[in-house]
Amino acid sequence: MINWLKSVFCNVENANDSITKIKKTTKKIEKAIHSEVAKVANEKYWVFHYSANDIHPRHLVYWICVNTDKEKERLSKNQELYKKLRNLLVVHKYPISGRDGVYIGFEPQETVDREADGNWWQHWK
Repeated sequence: MINWLKSVFCNVENANDSITKIKKTTKKIEKAIHSEVAKVANEKYWVFHYSANDIHPRHLVYWICVNTDKEKERLSKNQELYKKLRNLLVVHKYPISGRDGVYIGFEPQETVDREADGNWWQHWK
């Protein structure tokens, strides 16, 4: 019985280490996305993520939040930028099992103003 308990607690420790690691990796990728977008952005922006990647690595969303619909459209059409952003998952060794499920998108303040009276939380809800 003691060996079984040790294995359970060892697995919990390993799970906690994995969760900590994926959170650190997620944050590094967010910073790298910010740096990559800085090279092409024509207006102020910020990068935001939310996730349940402690459940599965595919449950991760990155948003590049811009001011205007026009900037969203321009950046969304930039295939070279999109490839670079997707490659950041590889560069930072995000778990392979979740890479294809990670969403990276653009959203403008103008849309949030129109659809949710400027409330980002309500917009994403």
